Amino acid sequence: MEEQQDRVIGGEGGQWVGDEAHPDLSQKDPTIVQDTYNIVRGLLTQYGWLVLFVIIVLMYLKSKLNPYLEQYRRKRENATNQASYNPDVALSRQEAMEQARLRMQEKQDALAAQYAEELRKREEAKRQEKIDEWEKLQKGKGYHSKTRGNQADNASGESKPKPQPKKRLRDGFNAMTGEGGGSSRWRPSPRGGARGGG
Repeated sequence: MEEQQDRVIGGEGGQWVGDEAHPDLSQKDPTIVQDTYNIVRGLLTQYGWLVLFVIIVLMYLKSKLNPYLEQYRRKRENATNQASYNPDVALSRQEAMEQARLRMQEKQDALAAQYAEELRKREEAKRQEKIDEWEKLQKGKGYHSKTRGNQADNASGESKPKPQPKKRLRDGFNAMTGEGGGSSRWRPSPRGGARGGG
């Protein structure tokens, strides 16, 4: 019994020192937490409206002073940047940017030259086509062919047979007039009012 009392520190709710038991980490009466809670609660019940008013005033002042504080912070950053300004680093950075711009400009120039070449080829093809059409006109083969896909047929001198007109489904039928449709045509109702006596 005396050995167990020697191993206990702090008496009631204390911790075991030996290997036999785990230490007790829980407190039965957290007085610091309760005291802090009671103090905060008492202050809020007595001065709650005052605390709320002070918080609102502080938020308003912060919103008004924030631009000035931001401007002051930027000035300090600029001052530190100018103090640590290295002209060699700035020059190398500027040269790298200039090299990148030159590469992009060369790429754009190459694309523009390629586009101009394609445009020139298209214009040359159109000019050659107009010359060919003029020569056809001079030879009496016609000016513009309406179907450009059949230019080979036109050049060989063969003519296509004319398409046959479409056959009508029923001779003499006209949907707008209702004639020729047989006995199942629409007839308007007779005009006039009711024909009852009276």
